[in-house]
Amino acid sequence: MRPWTSPTITECATLHMEIRRRMDMAGEYEESQHPAHRFHVLGPVTAWHRRRRLDLGAPLQRATLCILAARPGQIVAKETLISGLWGEAPPKTASQSIYTYIAGLRRELEPDRGPRGPFALLVNRSGGYTLSQGRFQIDSEEFEHGIAKARRLRAEDDRQESLRAMDAALELWTGRALSGIPGPFAEAERARLEELRLITVEDRADILLGLGRHQEALPALHDLVGEHPLRERARELLMLALYRSGRQAAALDAYLDFRRLLAERLGVDPGESLQRRYHAILRSDPTFDSADPDQGQIRLDSRSPLHAGDPEVPVPRQLPRAMDGFVGRTDESVRLRALLAPWEGGPPQAVVAITGPAGAGKSAMAVQAAHAVGDHFPDGLLYANLLGATPGVERLKPIDLLGRFLRALGVRAEAVPHEVDEAAAMLRDTLAGRRVLAVLDDASGPDQVRPLLDLPSGNAVLITSRESFAAVDNCAQVRLGMMVRSEAVTMLAKLIGARRVAANPAAAARLVDLCDGLPLALRLAAARLIDRPHWEVRHLVERLEDRGRILHELESGDIAVRSSLELSHDTLSRSSRPIDRTAARTLPHLGVLHVPDVTPHVVAALLDAPVDLAERALERLVEAHLIESHECDRFQLHDLVRLFAMELAEDHLSQQLRSDALKRTLGQYGTTVRLAMTLLDPHRVLAPWPEVEQEPVPLTDGQAAYAWLERERANILAAASHAMSSADDAVARMGVYIGFSLMWHLYRAGHRNDNLWINQQALRTGQRLGDQELTALAHGHVAMALGLVGRPSEAVAHHEIELGLHRDRADRFAEMRALGNLSAAYLLLERYAEALESSRIQLAIAREIGTAVGERHALGMLGSAYRGLGDLTSATAMLEEALSMARAAGDRFQEASSHRFLAKVWLQRKDPRSAKHHLKEALALTRAAKDRDIEPECLTLLAKANWLLNRPEDALACAREAIVIARATADKRSEDKAARELAAIQEA
Repeated sequence: MRPWTSPTITECATLHMEIRRRMDMAGEYEESQHPAHRFHVLGPVTAWHRRRRLDLGAPLQRATLCILAARPGQIVAKETLISGLWGEAPPKTASQSIYTYIAGLRRELEPDRGPRGPFALLVNRSGGYTLSQGRFQIDSEEFEHGIAKARRLRAEDDRQESLRAMDAALELWTGRALSGIPGPFAEAERARLEELRLITVEDRADILLGLGRHQEALPALHDLVGEHPLRERARELLMLALYRSGRQAAALDAYLDFRRLLAERLGVDPGESLQRRYHAILRSDPTFDSADPDQGQIRLDSRSPLHAGDPEVPVPRQLPRAMDGFVGRTDESVRLRALLAPWEGGPPQAVVAITGPAGAGKSAMAVQAAHAVGDHFPDGLLYANLLGATPGVERLKPIDLLGRFLRALGVRAEAVPHEVDEAAAMLRDTLAGRRVLAVLDDASGPDQVRPLLDLPSGNAVLITSRESFAAVDNCAQVRLGMMVRSEAVTMLAKLIGARRVAANPAAAARLVDLCDGLPLALRLAAARLIDRPHWEVRHLVERLEDRGRILHELESGDIAVRSSLELSHDTLSRSSRPIDRTAARTLPHLGVLHVPDVTPHVVAALLDAPVDLAERALERLVEAHLIESHECDRFQLHDLVRLFAMELAEDHLSQQLRSDALKRTLGQYGTTVRLAMTLLDPHRVLAPWPEVEQEPVPLTDGQAAYAWLERERANILAAASHAMSSADDAVARMGVYIGFSLMWHLYRAGHRNDNLWINQQALRTGQRLGDQELTALAHGHVAMALGLVGRPSEAVAHHEIELGLHRDRADRFAEMRALGNLSAAYLLLERYAEALESSRIQLAIAREIGTAVGERHALGMLGSAYRGLGDLTSATAMLEEALSMARAAGDRFQEASSHRFLAKVWLQRKDPRSAKHHLKEALALTRAAKDRDIEPECLTLLAKANWLLNRPEDALACAREAIVIARATADKRSEDKAARELAAIQEA
């Protein structure tokens, strides 16, 4: 054997050239078998021509290519491109921009084409453009073909190969689909592809469970549930994987966490399938111990990608329980069944409306009919109370209704469009080829539900309303009037017992007549008899007969309900028991305040009475069936009882008494809000507050304060809004001040839309009252809210008006605050010189009048402005002084802000280690204060710092967490920043 010797440099070069030549030959052969152009959209959008990466130009130019690539071989009209790029409000130069984008793409896609040669890849066709089919390869098509292949293999029971196909498909993803691409098309396509990916991840876990590889399924399911906590199928798969891994307690906890999350966010319960899974795990059902797909596996819906090529849609079953004791309405029931489930098997009537007066039993009839035909709608039964006839409470908006149904059908919350037309189109697309019944209870009229009246064939909408739907297209109307006497008597017998009815059938028939055959009136009358078992039916009849007014009122729908409620109220008020009379006095006071629910503390303020007495009065009203309580110390009024209570307030309480009651309650809300804010952060300056005598609800610490603010937020906002609409100027002012007091909580907890809405109303109220101080403060609050929803230009305009008003009033402290907030708005717009000037003046005033909190804020703004202008030395000095002052004062909010601003400076100085130190401090302070507003930005900056420190996994984790938090708080600006950072990290 010849001894080994090191090759010479020449020999190495020759060998390298030969290897490269052979690799090039192999590459040329491989390229000859595939299209020359490759297009990647499952992550940052990139394109390649053979081995050369193409420069696709500006984001809108890349978006143009995305639209064309999604329709290979099809003609895409110029109008379609414009709509996909800009939506309904394109710029005037849109057409010219399209020509520019097409020209730029052609230059890059076909660089070898001669100056006059024809275009072969991107060509003109009939007023539009098309990408020639077969001339390029796109990873999204590969992904969809891969999951289709997995579906076929699964159908053939080849689970191992199906799993391999899924893995290959999922490996194509390198980040968020169409990352960095703007426009309506990109948003919709991104949502579609992401939903397919998530379903594929779920299906992959499902197959692993079927193969007995539950431990392998757990990591992906944990990640999926963490990022998308409301996905019911993922939660169900996780429960099964945990259970099979011997972690029964963890599986049960996963269900309980999900149930709590649904209740907090959507106010609904988990689906029937998940509930069955929970109970089966609870009793250690042995069928779930097996990995056999027929023994405890999650059943794939017929719509699953592994069966039909469409995204899997949950099967919601949202109907309330059918009413016990429902009788009668035979003719109407038969007609409704024939409309919704035709005997000949044809499609259901598109729209069915049950109309009639209040108290006619429309809601009960609708729920009963929906349950009866449920089997004819295998893809789901949706339900929503639209609050159309609920006095004093805002009706459910069409966009909220569409969002609720889309989420119930499996659409991710962040993918639901914000515009009604887009959301309605998505709902129609989601329901295409399916059979779903949507029950819309208590619609105010056709306008409230119009976006849902054109669902695809096979689906149906069942509506209840007091208004006529006769003019609505494709609508069959079923009107409910009085029940026939025999049916009404049967209903009464079911409610109070057949023996009492049989004892005096004539009196029972007379009672039915007096109630005009209206089910709600009958139920209220029956409640009186149930609570008084020693009464005979004739005793109640005699009471009604004695009041001729009631006979007249019972002849029209709403009045019938009023008379029944009036009887209950009068019985309490004439009682010899003091608590009954207190309960009677409480009901009209409840009509003074228009909020979703009340507590004993609130009612005590309304009555100017002790809390324990208010609680006893509320419990007595529950016993009298006049109010309801579904939660400890929480009481709600039925819609019609609320209306009756409002009328009682008008009749029984003078204007002065109503005004005083409302002021006391507003005072209690306001003082408690201010106590809660002080417990959470004593350094934040709250708006002025009038002197009131009300004591706040006792709160002990920041945790209790935060919980109270979140639980009462809807009530406080409703009370403030109601007060601001009052003709009493003093009441209106209190409403404004309450809204102002809640501002910091709305800001930190991420309730951006609430913050903007209540402060816009405050501004209108201040202007109506001609109150310069209120108006100035409202301009400032509106400006801050606009900045949080991504509208800083509008915010600046409001801040400038606020500043002028404060200067007119010579209010130096308010002027100082306005300057600081104006600086913050300038910084958002990167108008650093103007921010610098405003913050300098703010600092001078703060030092002049001796306000340390203003000085700290001004220093922070100065530092940020210097950073933006590139003066990093001055920026560091200002921010370190602000940090030192905040630490000395114990001001955690400004301390966290100073750390965050300093981190930005150190990142600009290319010192990620120092930046990371400041960001970790900022995050700890922010989380301790439950300040969700700045948490996403801190995490995004931390992602950047970790990447620069060569810690890619930590960087990815931070960016993903930032996106999750930003989505949860509807912070689109922070979400976009985090998404761009994530895409940059993944691409790098």
